[in-house]
Amino acid sequence: MSVPNVAHLEPQRGGCCTTFPFFIGEVLELPVTTTQDYSLFRILRQKNIGLWKTQAGMILEKHGLIHFVTHPDYLLKNRAQKLYRDLLMFLAEGREKRQLWTALPAQINDWWRMRSRMNLVRNGQDWRIEGPGAERARLAYAHLNGERLTYTLENLVPTNR
Repeated sequence: MSVPNVAHLEPQRGGCCTTFPFFIGEVLELPVTTTQDYSLFRILRQKNIGLWKTQAGMILEKHGLIHFVTHPDYLLKNRAQKLYRDLLMFLAEGREKRQLWTALPAQINDWWRMRSRMNLVRNGQDWRIEGPGAERARLAYAHLNGERLTYTLENLVPTNR
């Protein structure tokens, strides 16, 4: 959890340019995909979580990982605690209304390692996923609608991931 996807406010610009976890050898990297609390509170002096909501919306649109990094020492003041509570309520609402998977880093690590051992196999005219955990995976078909890429998901059955 050390590589930002973009690094606008860091001493050195850059980043990994992805909102998806990725492997570096055997290490799974979870990119930091939202502005960190220090930058939000102290540098940008935000009074609400609007920026975090905007970033989350953009990441969700591409089905990426929304990853927040907060530090207890930056959450000591009442205003920062209120913003943190607002963030937690926003995430809880997403979990309930949009069925977002809110997971701990260890759970994401377990899923991506399992996912990396799955295979996409042709099944006549169709495709299927094989391997450990395949029952938790879904196929997604990408379609170009004008200039917008959309996805159709197979087996839209609610899961408790």
